[in-house]
Amino acid sequence: MHTRIGFLGVLFVLLASTPVAAQHFSDLAPADEYFGRMKMSILGISNTIKDAGLHLDQGADSMAVIDSLAFTEDAIRDWQRHYPRDPWIARSLNALRTVYAKIRTERGAASARRVAIWLGHESSPLR
Repeated sequence: MHTRIGFLGVLFVLLASTPVAAQHFSDLAPADEYFGRMKMSILGISNTIKDAGLHLDQGADSMAVIDSLAFTEDAIRDWQRHYPRDPWIARSLNALRTVYAKIRTERGAASARRVAIWLGHESSPLR
């Protein structure tokens, strides 16, 4: 019993010291808020990016994947307008950049570069 309480105490201290915990809750987008023209939630944004990467790994048409991610970018821009200090935005943008970098075309490279600049990186699509 004491071990469990000690473990929970350590876990609480670790979680309280994470960057997300240091943010004010008003900085974080609620899970049930929807963004962009397609009204995507933050979970929907994350899942769409992850699914796009999996589709590319399975040989999907890269141009169709880029086209489908335009709505995701729109949702992230809207999310950032409403919650500019939400630390999860950078994580989503980095995942999006990684997916774009998998697309070995000029359009894929340009998309990865655009998102890298959005993130504040000024070098190659994958730093």
